[in-house]
Amino acid sequence: MEKTKKAKYLIGDVANLMGLSRDTLRYYEKRGILSSQRGENGYRYYTDQDISRLISILYQRKMDIGLRDMETLWTSENSVDDLTAIMDSRLKEEEQTIRLHQQNIARLQLTKTSCEDVRCNLGRISLQEFPAAYIIIPHTDLPKSVEQWFSYSQRYPGLDMMYTFSEFSWCHTDDDRIHTEHKNSQLVLFENLKDYVDYPITDSTPKTPQSMLCVSSLCGCKSLTPSPEDLLPMIHWAEKQGFMISQHFYSTYASHGRMDGLDTCFVRIYIPVF
Repeated sequence: MEKTKKAKYLIGDVANLMGLSRDTLRYYEKRGILSSQRGENGYRYYTDQDISRLISILYQRKMDIGLRDMETLWTSENSVDDLTAIMDSRLKEEEQTIRLHQQNIARLQLTKTSCEDVRCNLGRISLQEFPAAYIIIPHTDLPKSVEQWFSYSQRYPGLDMMYTFSEFSWCHTDDDRIHTEHKNSQLVLFENLKDYVDYPITDSTPKTPQSMLCVSSLCGCKSLTPSPEDLLPMIHWAEKQGFMISQHFYSTYASHGRMDGLDTCFVRIYIPVF
């Protein structure tokens, strides 16, 4: 019976076929994960079996398997067990990467929404529903809320998307001005961001008031705390519309930027309507 002649591939042919450099092929050989043969003329060549191994190597490289792991695989007595363990590790890494990308997309969308709100609604007064959110920290003050935001953001990936909601009271003074007083601050997470944070939100996690209609406006403020001057146009607007409004209002920091050449805190204010 005639012996089947085995194919032989020269290093240049393999490099062109696989889209690799000759140096890469030599480096794989040096690391012991690829082998080649020497012909009678001294030229390096690869067999079908070598090409099959090279295909496996390139496929594993596409899965970001490191050369050290490959060295382990190609010297192992049972590479299937080793490859399974490596795949488990790589899957966890890829899932974590996907999770980080999802969180970053949520941050981008949140910031884009805030920018669009500033561009389209700055100074505009309207009726809005109080935002649906989970209350992560129910009671704090403004300085403390900043410290807690950093602390929780470091402990729970994604919680950097929390916002501070502050409650104030207001009243008319004898000289017909507005006096405001801080009552409480909360750290909240909007409901639509629940799936993007690594924090144990359950059915018992408290929420902001549901279906509460408010007079609302986005203001450009000098600080995180709205001034009486920011509140006054909303009160006048509500009076003209004939709305009965609460003596309490809420504010949340939307973003920070520059407006008319000055540093500005963009703050959304909510005054509940009876």
